[in-house]
Amino acid sequence: MNKPKLDHLYRMTDIVGIAEHCLIATPDLREGYCVDDNARALQVALRLKEEKLVDIYLKFLVSAAGEYGFKNDMNQNLVWENESIGENFGRAMGILAEVGVKGMREDQRLTALFLFDQYTHFIDKAESYRTKAWLVYGLYMRLKVDKNLNEKVKKYYQVKLAQGKARENTEYDSRRLIKKMADDMVKAYKKHNNNNWSWFENVITYDNGRLPWGLLWAYKVLGDEIYLRVAVESLDFLMKNVFDQERDCFSFAGYRGWITQEGVRVLYGQQPIEAGSTVEVCCLAHKITKEKKYLDWAKKALDWYYGRNILGAKMVDQNTGGVYDGLEEKGVNLNQGAESLLSYLLARLSFED
Repeated sequence: MNKPKLDHLYRMTDIVGIAEHCLIATPDLREGYCVDDNARALQVALRLKEEKLVDIYLKFLVSAAGEYGFKNDMNQNLVWENESIGENFGRAMGILAEVGVKGMREDQRLTALFLFDQYTHFIDKAESYRTKAWLVYGLYMRLKVDKNLNEKVKKYYQVKLAQGKARENTEYDSRRLIKKMADDMVKAYKKHNNNNWSWFENVITYDNGRLPWGLLWAYKVLGDEIYLRVAVESLDFLMKNVFDQERDCFSFAGYRGWITQEGVRVLYGQQPIEAGSTVEVCCLAHKITKEKKYLDWAKKALDWYYGRNILGAKMVDQNTGGVYDGLEEKGVNLNQGAESLLSYLLARLSFED
């Protein structure tokens, strides 16, 4: 494949960051900006080696760093709201660590690593399993940082500490934290697992591939077979529930009711983030297990964007480069928001890799 069209990514990005929503394909600044999308955009820019975009999105994450975690929402007046250690925190931490390894300039890598280290003491307080999955990934990436860069981060930390501009006690055990979060996810899986249900919760909701994805990264670090077994079992269960065998396409849980253990299934309201996380987790599962079925599923999930879905609708707008926000009963939601675009770009990059 050729390099993806980035017109819409640039259209949605200004000096602040990437806007969260669009009115059709025009950025709707009334809806403001968020950390979740700027973190995703940072990951896309990093993998595409778009250096100027990396600078913009990294700056946004630096500005989002708060006293008790990461703020998530910035309104149109550039005022921050909603500080937490929720999924925005996990995703930001995961991608900061990735910048620490793959940033194009040393200053980018040092900035990301210093910020990551300053917020590790909040990791133990994370509650959401999707947050934990992202934190496992972040800690995995943090372990990959080379020794020389680690020494520079430590020296910089000492300077900032002496200036009173750094948090004390930034030492942490990445492997211990990974084990704790992965064990929490396994515990949740065992709690809900029965003959008819093999999932971490009693409902299949959103960004579902992220949960087995987190355990696969934990397995890569610690090598504990229980993480691989639960990841594979839950992923296979997920695929069974979101792939329509008759239509030979993915049909993800709709956001107006999801898929429940009691048999409720909402068909419409399917969103691009589901196809994206499915591609990402299946690509990783294929790399680890070498089983062809995961590569096949990844390809079919990517094809969801190209019209292999219950409406036969192409979700990528070839004119703008944007991605439509979802499948609805009356047709396609023509708005082309950041999450939709970024989930597609990350899915495509994961598959090509």
